[in-house]
Amino acid sequence: MNILRNRLFLAVALGHTTIDIFNSAGPVLIVFLSVSMGLSNAQIGLAVSLYALAGSISQPVFGWLGDQYGHRWLAGLGLAWTAGFMVLATVLAQSGDFLWLLIPFTLASLGSGAFHPVAVTSAGAVSIKRVATATALFFLFGQMGLAAGPLIGGIVLDYVGIKGLQLLALGALPIILFVLTAPYLPPARRAARKAAATVAKTVVAQKTAWGAISVLALLAAARSWAQLGTINFVPKLFQDKGWDPAAYGAITGVMWFASAILGVLAGQAADRWGRRKVMSIAMFAAAIPLFFLPLSDGWLAFVLALLAGGLTGAPHSIIVVVSQSLLPGRKAMASGLTLGFIFGTGAAASLSIGWLADTRSLPVAMQLGAGAALLSALLALVLPQTREAADLRT
Repeated sequence: MNILRNRLFLAVALGHTTIDIFNSAGPVLIVFLSVSMGLSNAQIGLAVSLYALAGSISQPVFGWLGDQYGHRWLAGLGLAWTAGFMVLATVLAQSGDFLWLLIPFTLASLGSGAFHPVAVTSAGAVSIKRVATATALFFLFGQMGLAAGPLIGGIVLDYVGIKGLQLLALGALPIILFVLTAPYLPPARRAARKAAATVAKTVVAQKTAWGAISVLALLAAARSWAQLGTINFVPKLFQDKGWDPAAYGAITGVMWFASAILGVLAGQAADRWGRRKVMSIAMFAAAIPLFFLPLSDGWLAFVLALLAGGLTGAPHSIIVVVSQSLLPGRKAMASGLTLGFIFGTGAAASLSIGWLADTRSLPVAMQLGAGAALLSALLALVLPQTREAADLRT
């Protein structure tokens, strides 16, 4: 079965790309509006943090609703909700009142929270024998959206302005219709497949290693500061250096693109050389470009952004797999909790960086990401050995 020719997979994968374009264009939009609205770094951090937090907290709820009532409407309307409320945020921002921007901008993330849990489940359901491949491809489509969002958003805002972003939302309508009309599996059939998959494999019960889980949580939080906290403020950093929206959107996109590519390569390397080693090496190496990125300009900034984005993104899938190994028999719950925790702590990091930028300076606040990277590298070495190498492909 060719997964890329499956209509359901194509629908949720293209929907994933589309919704993540809006997700990663969000910080670029806020930075663009900060000039006319006179927003502080703390306000920028608050907006970005609330967006990420609302999306991450709502995912478990929408996942449960999808299991109970089906995926079609949550996936399709979730995408429409995000695009619609992003447009509403741009309209209400014209009032100049930060609160009128903040409310619809935060609400827009609920569409992302609705889309992701049901879409990833649908992607994996297209082929029981190739669940790992389908899921990996689904995430790759999303990473490409995260990379394209800042670039597209920056160019549109630079050359067309706010109306350009509104037209971009209208351009998402064909994808929304494609997602809504895809042949989703009914809830009963999904349940039957899940039961069959459970019977087909034996899960060995193990005692939950709460100490290791605590270390992994600290590692994930430190990495979120280093990656998500940095990426969310890259547009503001280079706007302050005099870059136009197209340029600071492009450098943000470079970071997401590098994260997507190196994330896939790191997963393969972890299969061969071990998860702890790959995570530790990547985060140790990431500290160097993270420290010098806030001090750079011009072409050197793009090189450092490429390295910082790729190296901090490398451990992403490995962290999820390690969490699954530490919670045997509860891999779906482990994945959901881990992803929610990663984005939630990333939101807290953005809020902290915004506050520190106003009390100290933005470059100094962002350089703390280098320290967070070193901390996560050390914590990776403390994790217990997990031997399920095949899990990186499942």
